[in-house]
Amino acid sequence: MKQFRLALFVCQMTGVLALATLGCEREPVGPPDNPFDDIVFPEPPVTAAPPDSASIVGLHQYIFAQSCAVPGCHDGNFEPDFRTIQSSFNTLVYQPVIKNTQDEAFTWRVVPGDVDASWLYYRVTTVDQVLGRMPLYDQALTEGQLKAIRTWIEQGAPDLLGNPSNFPNTQPRITSLAAFIDFNGFPFRVDTIRNGQTYNPFGTLHNRNMTIWIGVEDDSTAIGDLEQVRLRFADHWDDFDPFTEVAMTYSPSPQVVPDYFGPGQPASFYWKATLNTGQFPPNKITFMRFLANDGAHDEDYQFPDRPHPIEYKLFMAFYPAL
Repeated sequence: MKQFRLALFVCQMTGVLALATLGCEREPVGPPDNPFDDIVFPEPPVTAAPPDSASIVGLHQYIFAQSCAVPGCHDGNFEPDFRTIQSSFNTLVYQPVIKNTQDEAFTWRVVPGDVDASWLYYRVTTVDQVLGRMPLYDQALTEGQLKAIRTWIEQGAPDLLGNPSNFPNTQPRITSLAAFIDFNGFPFRVDTIRNGQTYNPFGTLHNRNMTIWIGVEDDSTAIGDLEQVRLRFADHWDDFDPFTEVAMTYSPSPQVVPDYFGPGQPASFYWKATLNTGQFPPNKITFMRFLANDGAHDEDYQFPDRPHPIEYKLFMAFYPAL
């Protein structure tokens, strides 16, 4: 019996030693094979397909960047801003027209789905010598380029990702201005006294009470609900530091000016400010800037701002004569 137990013990120890020996002699296991190491990529690399010419990407690449984003023009100095695809889209679709036709026929630069109502298409096809066909001082766009613009608008002016454009909540916009001075107890309109030029500063009298009415509209906020409505005054069209500022008040009963936009086309004004022209230098031009907020934007709307043409800055100005 003892011999059997001894033999069993020897066998067990022999097995343990054998396992220990195998453990010492086994080589370390390395990391698993990477299944991606065997992928053979095509040569040459696959290139992206050219953008659709009737997309905002194609329009920017083939038209706006080449023909319009020239130094000093649509390079961020003036809107539309054609420096990038995003800036092109953001300054075109449902963006207010600044330099309009004489009859103010257009509201937005691009109206998705409506070529005839889109200012962009009018400007690249117009024969109006005063406005000028875009691009200025260059060859007219080809029929193929015009077709691409038409197609993009007709398809809803989709954005960079192909999403259709929705009507946004835009900033307020000025539509008109009227000014009256108290002349011997009677209101006398002075904003028409511009020496025969539409965009000249208007003449007024020094040291007189003057009421300035501003016509303004907004796409989603009631006119009477606009906030922080005010006028700023400075002696330079762009440099409003320092400035004088007066708050404007809302009048539920508008000031109606007959034939303002032409025969039978009156204008109604709801926001006004009354001030004395004696606080401004006589026989010098004073420039105005209208500010308001519709409650939906962090920044106030300002008109005219730096990007606006000088004509609008002169229109929003007056000359108090002694």
